[in-house]
Amino acid sequence: MEYRFCAQLYTRPVMNNDKKELFRNLAMVSSMGISVVLAIVIGFAFGRQLDKWFGTEPWFFYIFLFIGIAAGFKNIYVIAGREIRRDDDSDQRR
Repeated sequence: MEYRFCAQLYTRPVMNNDKKELFRNLAMVSSMGISVVLAIVIGFAFGRQLDKWFGTEPWFFYIFLFIGIAAGFKNIYVIAGREIRRDDDSDQRR
């Protein structure tokens, strides 16, 4: 008897589908933004450091900045593709 009472007392509130979808979309957009910024910052830092080591002032900076920007957009493409496939799978199940 106590177990049932405790289980009923501490049940977690169920989220409706709209809130779940909102939080999932918010997480996706946040991960896209973080992914782009992080890729650009890593490319920037790596290029600046290589320029300092080799004394080739702007060249590695520009090369790795471009690589970072390209990697950031690739990450957006991958994340968006994953979400599109997930939505298509959930639509087929309905």
